[in-house]
Amino acid sequence: MPRLRVVVPCLAFLIVACGSFERLGPTPLDEGAIFYIHADFIGSSQQVNADVADFGDVEGPCVVSSDDSATATWDNCISSIRVLPGWRATLYRDKDFKGASLEVDEDLPNLKEMAGPCSGSFNDCASSIRVSRR
Repeated sequence: MPRLRVVVPCLAFLIVACGSFERLGPTPLDEGAIFYIHADFIGSSQQVNADVADFGDVEGPCVVSSDDSATATWDNCISSIRVLPGWRATLYRDKDFKGASLEVDEDLPNLKEMAGPCSGSFNDCASSIRVSRR
């Protein structure tokens, strides 16, 4: 019986780990852009070197609750962004690269200072991103 107690938690872990979230793989340290949950490049971060069509599908630090569940994503959760040399990023208000956009080709430590559609800024306002080499 003790073996069963060990196997059941492992199976539960595998089921949870195979959830519907997109898990972004490792990105070479010199490629792409890095976005952060807080201004001044503080807190949880995610580096990408490819487009992300829907931050709602990417596991992240911001918890959104509904009546029967809670999910943690990067949707509307970015407050600063670093763009590595030779790269550019475009943040979009809506998923699938739609809505208001902000092209970024240098580090932006505080998206509250960037005019945008969410309470007048781009802070906690992005739902997708395009990333490319310059």
